[in-house]
Amino acid sequence: MKSKIITTLLSAALLAVPSVWAEPKVGSGAAHTKVTKQAIKQEQKNQTDLLKEVNVGVSQGAAKVIKAIRLLDENKDKEALAELQAATGKFDIALAANPELALVPVDSFVKITELVTTPDKLKEQLKLARKMLADGKVQVARELLEAMQDELRISIVYLPMATYPDAIKLATKYLLEEKKEDAKAILITAINTLVTEDEIIPLGLIRSKSLVDQASKLDKKTDKNTVQELLKSAKEQLEIAKLLGYTDENSVAYEDLKGQVEALEKEVKGKNAVEKLYEKIAHSFNALIKKQGVSNKVEK
Repeated sequence: MKSKIITTLLSAALLAVPSVWAEPKVGSGAAHTKVTKQAIKQEQKNQTDLLKEVNVGVSQGAAKVIKAIRLLDENKDKEALAELQAATGKFDIALAANPELALVPVDSFVKITELVTTPDKLKEQLKLARKMLADGKVQVARELLEAMQDELRISIVYLPMATYPDAIKLATKYLLEEKKEDAKAILITAINTLVTEDEIIPLGLIRSKSLVDQASKLDKKTDKNTVQELLKSAKEQLEIAKLLGYTDENSVAYEDLKGQVEALEKEVKGKNAVEKLYEKIAHSFNALIKKQGVSNKVEK
C-alpha cells in the first residue's frame, strides 16, 4: 500500500502524544520518571540522526517535483517545467554515480506516542476491549485499542529510481506538448509510487533499559531498596511491551531479558558482585532495541 506524500515530503516531524490511564510506577518517584523520559528523548535523537543519511541529490529532485505540482496548480506552467527539468538533472546525476540505485531514502521522521499505564491497568483495558468486541460494540473496542500505543515510530520515505525518473521525463514531455492535465496525472501517479516504511520500537523497552541503567549506577549495599524498585519497574515495562503485542517476533529475547532482570534482583539480595550481569543485560537491551525496529517494519 503506497502513501500519498505531497505537501509533507521533506518535512521532519517530532510529535509526542501522551495518553494517561494511570500514574506510572517508575522507580521511586519523579526523579526516575524524568530519567526515563530523557532516555526516550535520547533514543528519539539517535534514530533521527541515523535517518539524516538520505541521498541528497535524489531528495532535492523529489522536492522539485513537489514544487512543480504546486506551480501547475497555480497555472505557472513555465516555472513548473523548469523545476521538472532540474529534477531530471538531479536524478540523472544520481544514476550516473550509481546505476544500481533502487529504493532510495529521501525523507524521514520520528513520532512518539506514549501510553502511561501499569500492567494491571492495561490488562483491565484489554479485558474490556475483548468484552466490547464480543458484545458487538466494535467502535467502542476500536477506541480502546487505538489508545494502546506506546512506541517510537520511525518512518522512512523511499523513492523508486527504477520508475520515478522516467515518469518525470514523460510528464516533462507532456508539458512541452502543452498537455498539462496529462502531465499532472503522470506526476500524481509518480508521487503515489513513493513508499513509506515504518519501524517501531516499544517505549517500554527503552524505559526498561533506562531503569536498569539507573540501578547499575547505585551501590547495592547502601541503595538496595531503590535498586530493587528500579528492577521491579524494569520488569513491569517489559510486561507492558508484551501486553501491547510488540514482542511477537522477539518473544524469546524478551523472556531472556526478563530472566536477566530477575537474576539481577537475586544477586542484589545476595553478596555477589553484579557488574558483569549489568554489562550483559546492557548488551542484550541494545541488541533487542536494534532488532525490534527491523522486525516491526510496516510498509504503507
